[in-house]
Amino acid sequence: NLPTTLLRYGITKNVELRLANQFSSILKINEEKTHHYGFGDLELGTKIQILRKENINTEIAFLSHIVIPIGDNRISNAQLGSISKLSIAHSITDKISLGYNLGYNYFGQDRGIATYSLALGFSLNDKWGFYIEPFGDWFNFEKLTANIDGGFTYLLQQNIQLDISYGLGLNYHMHYTSLGFSWLLSARK
Repeated sequence: NLPTTLLRYGITKNVELRLANQFSSILKINEEKTHHYGFGDLELGTKIQILRKENINTEIAFLSHIVIPIGDNRISNAQLGSISKLSIAHSITDKISLGYNLGYNYFGQDRGIATYSLALGFSLNDKWGFYIEPFGDWFNFEKLTANIDGGFTYLLQQNIQLDISYGLGLNYHMHYTSLGFSWLLSARK
């Protein structure tokens, strides 16, 4: 994916609106090699902060996106869908954090997809971060895919972050590389 774009706009202290999309390049190697590229489906959503207090080291948020199938026909899911997850994060030290997500995605077919991730993040300094993350999906609550990825983040400005990551499938053949740009928009005071 190049670029992965996530625009976030804080409407209150605990609620943000989100808009996400990416330009994707997918290489499939089956009986013949095919290469597809184009914009993915548009995601519109929200993040609601459920728990965030300075005296405890745990944060909890709920994220939900509606996926609108307007992407390139070889990249798109071609179905209106939803992506929802409960996101929990713990500060282990001032330089190490642990986060995990449990989610459910539904695109109007079968029983949906349960998702999981567990991320261990390290703050290398005020600008650079590193993370490693096992993650996966449980399609129709029957087939489990296991993956792992890792990456670096760079805080360009207080509200702009760049990231790069690489991931691979552990129980099936999959590789991906991602470059990202995140921009936090907030209301002027």
